[in-house]
Amino acid sequence: MSDIPQARFAVIGAGIAGSTFAYYAQLETHPCIVLDKSRGTGGRAGSKRLPHGSVDLGASLISFSDESISDLREHLLQENIIARWQSAYVGVPRMSAITRFLLQDIPLYTDTKIHHLERRQDQWLLRDERYQAVCLADTLIIAAPATQAAMLLATIPNANSLLQHANQAISQTRPQWALWVTTSKTQSSALMTCNHPILETIIKDSDKPGRHTDEFDTWVIQATSQWSQDNIDTPKAEVLAHLIQAFEQEVGIAVLNTGEPHRWLLGRQAMALSSKPYLWDDTRKIGVIGDWLCQGDAEGAMLSAKHAFETISKAYPFDQV
Repeated sequence: MSDIPQARFAVIGAGIAGSTFAYYAQLETHPCIVLDKSRGTGGRAGSKRLPHGSVDLGASLISFSDESISDLREHLLQENIIARWQSAYVGVPRMSAITRFLLQDIPLYTDTKIHHLERRQDQWLLRDERYQAVCLADTLIIAAPATQAAMLLATIPNANSLLQHANQAISQTRPQWALWVTTSKTQSSALMTCNHPILETIIKDSDKPGRHTDEFDTWVIQATSQWSQDNIDTPKAEVLAHLIQAFEQEVGIAVLNTGEPHRWLLGRQAMALSSKPYLWDDTRKIGVIGDWLCQGDAEGAMLSAKHAFETISKAYPFDQV
């Protein structure tokens, strides 16, 4: 096993939670490896590239209202990675810029799906879906949605307590359909919370800093969790027609162009069920973080990661590298 990467922390998931944890670990000079099954970073805060720029189909903004992460907020502002928008903050020029910045100096393995977790003496061995060894780490951090976290925890003997929390959270996880469209330029509000059977939120993405276009407006339509659940297996063509019709009725302007509807199977977390914003097993040195443990939003993912790192680093003060 000497030929595979080794680190103090192995973080599974390069979304907001995993990236934030790795960022704080790096600040304290703790070697960290981050792994993600996708091609890039961001998770549900990822961005879709378009011919005219990009669009945020998942997490649209971060409130940064909790002062315990004000240090991170100010650093991101200073580096021009986020900007103020609609009483909150957004990544510039897209939300995925946040995770890319947080992970810029940290070993990142994308297109790597961890399938099996094995505790060997005082280290974790991570294997992929071909059962090939990927890396070794002293401490394991799972920064994935509850459903994916439960699948990983199920491979660990005697991890019943952590697995139970993840399974409970699964019942509160909801899907969400999202769609981007373009319209002619309009003075309509850039952020609309809807009282509508289909529409939850309408966001004028091109109004965000770094996304402006002179020719048209780009919008993101987010469906309600209930409608998304009821239409989870509806053909995309039908979903597209319903969302466009609802959008045009709500905003009063015709759609010019549209993408394909995107179904977030793990799009919304109804409520956090844990008494703490993270889970930690000090016997096995395994932590679980994510928005599903704290607030159910992007800020909650950051808070979960920071509080987990602070607890782990205080309880187990590693020698500095």
